[in-house]
Amino acid sequence: MRIRHLNILAALLLLTACSSEEIVKEQEAHEFTLTSEIIPFEGETAATRSNLEGTGFEDGDWIRLKIICPFVDSSEYGESTWGNSYDAFFLLKRKGGAWTYLTADDHCDINGTYNYSGSPQVGSFYEAQQTPYVYMASTWSEEKNFKTSKGTHVLQYCHVFHADQRKPEHYKASDLLWAQQYMQTGAWNVHLSFEHKMACITFELDDAELTEPLTNDAMLTLEGMPDIDQQEIIVGDYYAEKSKINSAGNFNYKNKSACNYDYNGKVIGIGVNVDAEQRSYAYPMTGNPNPAYTKTFSGSEIVPNTGTYTAYKIDNTHYRMIVPPCVLTENAQIWIRDGERRYKMQLTRKDFHEGELYPVKVKIVR
Repeated sequence: MRIRHLNILAALLLLTACSSEEIVKEQEAHEFTLTSEIIPFEGETAATRSNLEGTGFEDGDWIRLKIICPFVDSSEYGESTWGNSYDAFFLLKRKGGAWTYLTADDHCDINGTYNYSGSPQVGSFYEAQQTPYVYMASTWSEEKNFKTSKGTHVLQYCHVFHADQRKPEHYKASDLLWAQQYMQTGAWNVHLSFEHKMACITFELDDAELTEPLTNDAMLTLEGMPDIDQQEIIVGDYYAEKSKINSAGNFNYKNKSACNYDYNGKVIGIGVNVDAEQRSYAYPMTGNPNPAYTKTFSGSEIVPNTGTYTAYKIDNTHYRMIVPPCVLTENAQIWIRDGERRYKMQLTRKDFHEGELYPVKVKIVR
């Protein structure tokens, strides 16, 4: 298990690695320390979001951190970024073996000025108020930046799913890590356990009966999956309803992520910005829990299972694919394409759950 320490001193945020057996030295006064770990997919011993070898985060990985004090009406230190980011997110990146803040060099318009800007710094204030704090963190990969028909400028820091996962960066970006920690008071030492909120299918192909084995041109696709290419995956956050700092009218984290307690930490759909209603929603996939909205979703608003996903190839007979938690209404179809050769099989499983790894063996017959 990999544990990393995030030391934040005013304008500086550093990360040092240590094993669980090492003793962490006492920190200087008012130093904020964030430790984190990655819980692997169920059935796999190594964490697989961060890099393909499963050894840890890679340079270029981004996380976002939101802090909510749900039991007081006042805004406490940590809840606000004083307008320097949308929805009061602190944005961090992996660089040179350490976690640091996003800067203008990362080409994000974080504060909505139509210029590249840096992230506000969570260590620039004391966070010691005597009220419960909730810390939510997740990986993200793209920024949505748009104007509504009424002229509202909206920025959203989104985890985006890729249906075509042949490139390793698209496979890794499709995997969503999410963590939430509850503290009795404001704290200087917070530990976050990141969990996989997507599922993963590993395919092992048996081509022994073929006259010629599969070649380097072989590719595997899965048809009949939720059509969510380039869409933001939304994880339910029970405490989002108590978020006091929410940007851009109703196009915000609170409206997309608020849910009933039973759905906290579960994927509840994809983020949809509805201009006609001037707000954001999480539109469910089949089998997703229905969020705590007064809105009743029509059949046309439930994500159709018409998507085709393309797997990441490890070698000619081994593939991996990130898929969303859902329950399919019909069996998806596995296709193997290799030059002019085509092979089709049915995927017997219809239900997929957060953090689960599903090994699938595929025997190819002539």
